[in-house]
Amino acid sequence: YNMYIDISEAVIQEIDSRIENATKYNGEIFRLTELNEYGNHGDIIKYLQENKLDTDQLQDILIYFIQGLNREV
Repeated sequence: YNMYIDISEAVIQEIDSRIENATKYNGEIFRLTELNEYGNHGDIIKYLQENKLDTDQLQDILIYFIQGLNREV
């Protein structure tokens, strides 16, 4: 009798959820993009595509993204 439990779907859903929360519902990223003249509040992908950013700005985005992935922060 093999008690194999497939948790792959649950893991995929958790990763998808964390990425969505880190990119779409991240308060720091929303704050960073809220003054975007294109009205793309919180849309970090469009923000990155439409703006030439310096190293400090990119570092901030990376920090906010990692914090968004880590629910303990």
